[in-house]
Amino acid sequence: MHLLAIGDIHGRDSWKEISGTKADHIVFVGDFVDARRDIEGPAIIRNFQDILYFKKTEPDRVTLLLGNHDIQYFYYPDYRCSGFQADLQPTYTELFTRNANLFQIAFQYQQYLFTHAGVSTKWYGYHQHLIEKYLAENRLGDALNAIHRSEERKILFEAGGGRGGMHPYGGPVWADKSETEADYLIGYHQVVGHSRVPQFIRNGDERSSITYIDVLTRRTEFYEIELP
Repeated sequence: MHLLAIGDIHGRDSWKEISGTKADHIVFVGDFVDARRDIEGPAIIRNFQDILYFKKTEPDRVTLLLGNHDIQYFYYPDYRCSGFQADLQPTYTELFTRNANLFQIAFQYQQYLFTHAGVSTKWYGYHQHLIEKYLAENRLGDALNAIHRSEERKILFEAGGGRGGMHPYGGPVWADKSETEADYLIGYHQVVGHSRVPQFIRNGDERSSITYIDVLTRRTEFYEIELP
């Protein structure tokens, strides 16, 4: 299995440089909107529509994960964060809600777990009883997606103090690098965006790790790995 992951988009179309990739599966780790640099609204919308079309044309090969900048439009007016664009909100919300079935919270292959921001041991422990209610065959990714489809989804969107939130720990859409870099789950190799880094950074060993891939503000580079 050749996996390719694309960091936070924020309106950029650099993801199109994957054209021709032979990757078996492509994961966008979220934050499709709220440009961090001078990208006009119409360009952001067109780019987002292109990503949605890409997913629709290759539904089994492409996974779209939700980021914190996405959920503020997906669940408007809840879960607000910085960068909110009031003028574009109606369009963003319509695109997210009309295509809600294209998005998920997590993707897991073997012990590799992809989310927007990462799962810390402390956050998992804080909600362990609820998470394990949804666990089946030790597939944490499936459990997180099941929680997202439930009325208990709000735990996924918790933000800790490091991101200006009021919760003890950040969830997989909001956790800061400071929360996860030394407190990643044992037994998983996580791949996340959300926390900007100058180049891919991996913490961990052969048993457990977390890799940060939000580099697209500085370079066009995609995370790739070959797995059996």
